Amino acid sequence: METTLTAVAEQALRGGTRAGLEALLKASLRLTGATGAALYEGRVCVMKVGNVPARRADAAKRPSVLELWPAPLTTSQRSVVARFSAFAPALLAAHAREVAQGARQARLLEAKQRLERTVAAQDKRRSRAAHDLRTPLMVIKGYVDMMIKGTGGPLGAQAQRYLERIAKVAADQKDLIDRRLAPSVPGLDDLRPVLERAFAPVKGRGRAAPTLTLPGERTVPVRGARADWELLARTLAKGTTGAVAVDVHLGPALEAPHWLLRVQACPGAALTARSEAVLRQLVGRLGGTLSVAVEPRLDITLVLPGDDAFPVPAHR
Repeated sequence: METTLTAVAEQALRGGTRAGLEALLKASLRLTGATGAALYEGRVCVMKVGNVPARRADAAKRPSVLELWPAPLTTSQRSVVARFSAFAPALLAAHAREVAQGARQARLLEAKQRLERTVAAQDKRRSRAAHDLRTPLMVIKGYVDMMIKGTGGPLGAQAQRYLERIAKVAADQKDLIDRRLAPSVPGLDDLRPVLERAFAPVKGRGRAAPTLTLPGERTVPVRGARADWELLARTLAKGTTGAVAVDVHLGPALEAPHWLLRVQACPGAALTARSEAVLRQLVGRLGGTLSVAVEPRLDITLVLPGDDAFPVPAHR
């Protein structure tokens, strides 16, 4: 009997719990000589094999888990039924979990497909919106360029200033459209922990810990990949390892929604050409600007783009 139960368990493991339940019923028929067998959960028939009569309306409210027809007569047969009935609940519970997992997987697949359809529709709407917004803007820009070049005749100084202002506003509007309608890029929730880890004091070095001045009342969300921000912070920290004093300041820039990150170090700090090249590459990838001064002390200033979804507080 134990060998049979082991074989049933292996069948359930390899072919799924439904295959294990079917193997259990067939083994019950083989070992007892019955012509029909059924498994029940409460009053619900989960599976049946062979000739199983319809249950009567006056059947017990809580029937046994495993029932055979005809009913076992010998002690050996009843022992088989009792042992299999004790093993069946474990298979039924596993089968219930398997069914629930399959239903959950189906729901997740449906949700994934629904999200994919939503994203595709949003991409189409964004593309149409970008076209509808850029087309009149490009017409205005082309007309203004033509007027500035004097195609329509000479212009007065005041008219020239008006046209130059219109051209600048049109260029700014185009940049705004490109930024707002560009595909969203997952950003970094908070830049502060990245800077704190990069500029954390190192044991065994005879210098004061870097001074970090970070916004304390709110997070600093920024656009761009976390790996780029972490590499940028490590490169800044590495460039100031030889300094006696290091000051790191992060706050709102004059132009929203940007952040101003300034690192000052003296004396003994030196930013190698390779480190500066890495910084410029990272800052350019993140959409910011970089300026480096070495006299009278190392002064690195970065203007970094914030996350439009979380407005940067006004500069004071």
